[in-house]
Amino acid sequence: MATKIKILGIAPYEELNNSMSIVSKQFTEVESDIYTADLEEGQQVAAERFDNNYDAIISRGGTADLIRQVVSIPVIDVSISIYDILGTIRLAKNYTENFAIVGYASITEPAHLLCDILGYNIKIITLDKMTDANMTLDILVEENYEMILCDAITNRLALTKSINTILITSGFESVKHAYQEALTIAKQLKRVIHEKSVLEESIKQQKQSFVIVDDTFHVHYSNISMELCDSIAKSLSTKKDMTNENQYYHTFKNKVYMLSVKKITIDDSTYFSCNLKASTPPIINNRFGIFYQKRAEIEEIFTTKLLFTQFIQDETKRELQRINNFYNSIIIVGETGTAKSSIAYQAFLNQEMHNNQLISIDAKLMNEKMWKFLVNSTNGPLVDENNTLLFQNIEQLSVRDAEQLITIVKNTKLLQRNNLLFTYNTNNVSEEKIYNRLLFELNCASIYSPPIKERKHELNAITTLLLNKMNIECNKDVIGFDPNALKEFLAFDWPGNFNQLQSAIKELVINSTTHYISEHQVIQLLRKERLIQTFSDSHSGSFTLQTKVENPTLFDYSKEIILNVLEQNNGNQTKTAEQLGISRTTLWRYLKDN
Repeated sequence: MATKIKILGIAPYEELNNSMSIVSKQFTEVESDIYTADLEEGQQVAAERFDNNYDAIISRGGTADLIRQVVSIPVIDVSISIYDILGTIRLAKNYTENFAIVGYASITEPAHLLCDILGYNIKIITLDKMTDANMTLDILVEENYEMILCDAITNRLALTKSINTILITSGFESVKHAYQEALTIAKQLKRVIHEKSVLEESIKQQKQSFVIVDDTFHVHYSNISMELCDSIAKSLSTKKDMTNENQYYHTFKNKVYMLSVKKITIDDSTYFSCNLKASTPPIINNRFGIFYQKRAEIEEIFTTKLLFTQFIQDETKRELQRINNFYNSIIIVGETGTAKSSIAYQAFLNQEMHNNQLISIDAKLMNEKMWKFLVNSTNGPLVDENNTLLFQNIEQLSVRDAEQLITIVKNTKLLQRNNLLFTYNTNNVSEEKIYNRLLFELNCASIYSPPIKERKHELNAITTLLLNKMNIECNKDVIGFDPNALKEFLAFDWPGNFNQLQSAIKELVINSTTHYISEHQVIQLLRKERLIQTFSDSHSGSFTLQTKVENPTLFDYSKEIILNVLEQNNGNQTKTAEQLGISRTTLWRYLKDN
């Protein structure tokens, strides 16, 4: 059986990782390991792993250039094609004509060629080691450019300045071409594999998590995360006089591991093979509905996740900055899907104090067991310090539990040791007593997160940015909407807000067979959304078919909803059809099967 070609993929951003993972599965001759790491981090990953029998490395742009400096195997660059840039330009034109292209030469050189051929008058700025990207972006803001088309590096920087961006990414075909090129080159350079190394022998013998370090405590190989590897290697470097077999305990992210370390000597080189075994359950258990995140983790979300901050209005960001030094507790109010959690994350990052960890607590899961954990004197979040506690869905608390929380906060002077954030969903509120109690008893600042129906002037821009995101996630090349389709789409109120909007655009992108979303597609999708919303508005609680049907289909559920609305309208078929957004013919088709 022929040995497979081993390719190491290092994607500067998560979306390219996803594309590479999908493409790699199309090549049966290839075995691929793919990591998400950018620039120096990507260089470090490559330096630590490239000699693990990999035949080639696939990366992108500046990250690929840095990797070439530290490895001795081929590095193939996932290029940006002229088609990729053209698709991004057309997508941007749905938003504005006032945009610029900023990036390194791998992007700007084909962009110049494309603009010369098509006669586009677009400002293009090439970055290099001598160029100050910060200053470049500031100048573009001063020149009133509304959007930047850029690479991943510039995109991260632009997001910190609240500049609208569209990420220029390598399309599906470009990734496929890179794999084909890597496969061809690797076949030409592949050598006969010698006797199995200590690494191969370890992999064969080990069936559990492990890490191997050399005598300078650099990670030689592992099957665990690099972050955990580095933590273990640093810990082992402090141990003195390690014998042939040693046992230690190591704590990482609130988990305790037992390390069984064995000394291995191969060809006069010394290695330490370290097996990991979870020693005790995590101190912090997410089954309580409690989730811990370091500040660095939140920062990474904001810089790597497309659109994570762009659902937050600029006015909301300014308001968070204004109140930052005056309040230790903030309550964020809004409908379902209005980016309340994103606003809470932004508030956490703005804080200069009590920002060691963000501890998220789901209030709708509050029970006696959770209360005991929250006030546990050993590791309870309510007795810890220098953190920010985020109570999500606080409206779900009973009045009794809300009073208990307020009492604990005041009696323990919690706000002198920690900050508090609350998200309050107005869709689930029967009365406002909890909101008012929190607001006045804990001296909360109140931030309002408006629904889409109050942000109609932004909807076209948000739709364009979401379309770009879904193109990347789904490996599609949808450029935009047909004019009538866009008009229909923007006219809808989107009661589920960004959650509903994002889901709808993803469905449209996945089902699109052309570069433009058609009016028919939008009408069909909105018909379904109206049907679901009409039923949601007329029912509380779960939905059960009144007519007993074995293995009910979507038709059965739709018919049940139609009959329900028809009954509410006293049998008026015209009014029912208009309310559901369907034709009389469609209504009749459901009724004739009744």
